[in-house]
Amino acid sequence: MYRIVLIDDEPWSAAVLKDSIDWGQLGFYLDKLYTHPIEALEAICADSPDVVITDISMPRLDGLELIRQAQARGCRSRFLILSAHRNFDYAKAALQLDVVDYYLKPIRPEEIALLFSSIKASLDEENGLPVEEPLPGARFEEILHYIDSHLDSRLTLQSISEAFYLNRTYICSLFKKHLDTTFSQYLTNARIKKAKFYLSHTNLKQMEIAAKVGFNDEFYFSKVFKKSEKMSPGAYRKRAGPH
Repeated sequence: MYRIVLIDDEPWSAAVLKDSIDWGQLGFYLDKLYTHPIEALEAICADSPDVVITDISMPRLDGLELIRQAQARGCRSRFLILSAHRNFDYAKAALQLDVVDYYLKPIRPEEIALLFSSIKASLDEENGLPVEEPLPGARFEEILHYIDSHLDSRLTLQSISEAFYLNRTYICSLFKKHLDTTFSQYLTNARIKKAKFYLSHTNLKQMEIAAKVGFNDEFYFSKVFKKSEKMSPGAYRKRAGPH
């Protein structure tokens, strides 16, 4: 099992994280809880745990600076930030430190569990162990079905994340793993495919088709379609013949 160290100056917050998730089932155990970041820094630098979960706002040494100092001193742990602060500068700094994720409190146990399933797969691969599928293929098929059924809506990684309680980075990795593409490219391809159906089988106006496949701007729809199909929607409809 992989070892987790938790750093949070609010013990009640740490208790929620500890008690709301079956860590053993995920292949992890919570080894230590530190409420003093300087003490925690010394400990994780002396013996790099597999994963370090840290808060940001802590006295004397904030979470970002703790990560910087730990990495500079050779700590090889994966870092995950849990924070109550929806702050772009914090998130940007976290990305620069190559943290696993920047997660906003309050926690959603389902999403944390899925994130750690992904972390375990990465650790298993790094250690030469057989990698288990962190998310059943049927679950990914649900995501694809949801997208295909909501093409007329404003679909984003964030909206998919909220609908399925999945981390956005993890969703991206699923598209890469299962389809060798990006979420954005899959969404565009799905919209163009549906647009081609409408152009070939209906008399809907181009503006109506654009709206049905998620484009608010008819001209932008035409531009995207032409880039994909090397012809305009009108030319495609003419080539498809009468319907």
